[in-house]
Amino acid sequence: MSARASRRPTRKRESAAPERLEPTPERLARARDAGQEAAQDRERRSRIDDPFDVMRAHRALAPHDPRLNDLRWLIGEALRRLHHRAGLDGLRAMAPDRVGLVAHGPRCGLPLSDIALNARDKLRACESLAGTAAWPVLRRIVIEGAPLRDCRTLVAEVSTPWRADAILADRLRCGLDAIGAHLGVTAKR
Repeated sequence: MSARASRRPTRKRESAAPERLEPTPERLARARDAGQEAAQDRERRSRIDDPFDVMRAHRALAPHDPRLNDLRWLIGEALRRLHHRAGLDGLRAMAPDRVGLVAHGPRCGLPLSDIALNARDKLRACESLAGTAAWPVLRRIVIEGAPLRDCRTLVAEVSTPWRADAILADRLRCGLDAIGAHLGVTAKR
């Protein structure tokens, strides 16, 4: 038998190119306003040095499932856009939880656009869906852009930092899963 006859023809496996998830133009603009750097990596993807985006890049949102990792990041991006539409970025004089709870009718000091009012109602619904344990973590990490280690005060009963980080990451994942369907970001089957 010759050397040519013993070789089997091999086919190169054509792998489908994974979908690229790029930051939205609004997200890039907010990053520029916040003083964060937007760089391009070797694969020419835009990357923002934001803790939530870093968690996605290191697959901390779903360590064993890259699709779920990207899905949870998309849910976080939808939550950021919803918060931006609600117009709560400029409110620092009082807690956003108390806005509009005092009286019915137009809310003083806020834009009267229906988009902002609907976004605020949707944000309150997200808060109730996420729960009291997960919502502060979602708000600090996803909306405010704080790193996980800055949220350790939310889990005061745990003494070791690595255990607190594990609990906070779990609350973040559970909170993102809880609000995904409400924000309209679900896995396609």
